Amino acid sequence: MLKPLLFVVTAVCSVVPSPVLSRVTEELRRSDGSDITYYLSGRGSDRLLVLIQGSDCNSVFHNQNINDNFSRVMDDADTLTVEKYGIDNGLSWNTDPQRADCPDAYLKQDSPSQRVADYLTVLDKLDQDNRYSQIVLLEGSEGALVANLLAAKSDKVTGVVALNGGGRFFIDDVLYNMQSQMSPQAFSEAEQGFRQFAEAVLQSNEMDTAVSGHGFKWWKAMLTADQQQILQTIDVPVLLIQSEEDTNVDPHAFESMVRALKKTAPHIQPRTYAGLDHAFNDAQGQSQVERVLDDIKVWIGSGAQAKN
Repeated sequence: MLKPLLFVVTAVCSVVPSPVLSRVTEELRRSDGSDITYYLSGRGSDRLLVLIQGSDCNSVFHNQNINDNFSRVMDDADTLTVEKYGIDNGLSWNTDPQRADCPDAYLKQDSPSQRVADYLTVLDKLDQDNRYSQIVLLEGSEGALVANLLAAKSDKVTGVVALNGGGRFFIDDVLYNMQSQMSPQAFSEAEQGFRQFAEAVLQSNEMDTAVSGHGFKWWKAMLTADQQQILQTIDVPVLLIQSEEDTNVDPHAFESMVRALKKTAPHIQPRTYAGLDHAFNDAQGQSQVERVLDDIKVWIGSGAQAKN
């Protein structure tokens, strides 16, 4: 049997619950009959900021960092957030990855590809007749992969800001996260257990499993994704941000990926932050999010992401 995994898959935008904000809640129907719940703030702008949460089992409606902080990088834009499969704002905030009340539908159906399909459906609804001159995706951690996949599939997206999404392969990020928390002996044992789990997922078409708050479809998609290859297929400007002291993903794998992309993807602009961790805190534990937000504002304000 596989040993329990000791790492935690986390998200840069998972902080504390926000107060209820004034926004419109809407729904669209998936082909399987389930509902996509999404929230739209602001009506009438010709610019849209799409905020994509990370990997936690929480309602994006209650995410303060997304709704109150990162929403400010495009002050005059409409703002869109979309719930994951099986989740709505009735799910209370809980940062425990093993929370007992995580919806069964979420564990069975959530995956990056499912999230991309949902965003494509919502964007098709909102951007009828090319209403928006600029549609920028901003996301962190798992959300970075989702946004990169979305930008590769949608001709509506004009720019991407990816926060602390790590390197080319997810397994490298997971192992780096585990190693940062363990003694060498403990890591050796945990690494063996995780590699066994990963291989079992890769060799299977279906498994009844829930590990670190995620089901089989999620793990299969994450372990088979090649983020470098995905980024090479995107033809819009991408701002890749990575904290150098991040232990949730591997900054060294990020650097290797960026070096490989320089020759083939000139539209991708990397930016690293020395001394900051996954949540953009410095060595003293002080948040440097405002500095990151200011840099994102400048990049978006350059106008390189507008539709032609």
